[in-house]
Amino acid sequence: MIRTTENKYNGVIIDNTTLPENTDEFRDQVLRIIEVASDKELLWIKIPIEKSDYIPILTRLDFEFHHCDERNLMLIKKLQQAPIVPTSKNFIVGVGAIVIHQEKLLVVKDKFYAGYKLPGGHIDKGESIKAALKREVFEETGIAIEFESILNIGHFKHGQFDESNLYLVCTAKAQSEEISIRDSAEIAEARWINPTDFLNSDQVNSYNKSVVQAALNNKELKLKEQKVKLRVSDGEVFF
Repeated sequence: MIRTTENKYNGVIIDNTTLPENTDEFRDQVLRIIEVASDKELLWIKIPIEKSDYIPILTRLDFEFHHCDERNLMLIKKLQQAPIVPTSKNFIVGVGAIVIHQEKLLVVKDKFYAGYKLPGGHIDKGESIKAALKREVFEETGIAIEFESILNIGHFKHGQFDESNLYLVCTAKAQSEEISIRDSAEIAEARWINPTDFLNSDQVNSYNKSVVQAALNNKELKLKEQKVKLRVSDGEVFF
């Protein structure tokens, strides 16, 4: 028998570890849950990829897609008119690094665009901002860094993959100097250059120029990580 729990938002969550193996039985049990939970607002169920044949059954019962990852799809059914539905994940988070060492700026050139840019990339699932910055810089340049601060936050409504893109420009200290590209499939060149050459280049976009200029001119205006007691584990707070 399928088990359920209630959440604090007047919703019901189906325990996907208790799903029956038979699709007809699954449909019958879900229908009973819908009937019993008619005074609630939302019914939630996460379907693992191994049971993806259950998805058409749910969509025929007016379940809608909410969010997914590589192995699971979360669906919801609205049990009341116009319930409040929490926003699903709707943006990609990326990091970029401003690393200035011995008056030189660390830059890369990828195989897709002309001109130099800051090293960086997407934050992986479950990865911290600091860890993502360190990993991306090392993969693209071979330079080991120490995270210093967040300098700038950019939000682009139509970014990569037609998703909203949140981009964190961080400052970091170099712990090595020798360039050694690991991600040769994407990165064509990495080097240390004079920041003035970067700022004067016609092939560098205005956003990258602006954040580097800000790093040079406003060295004290940075968001630094603070040790704050949080209700969630593994959080990061900067101010």
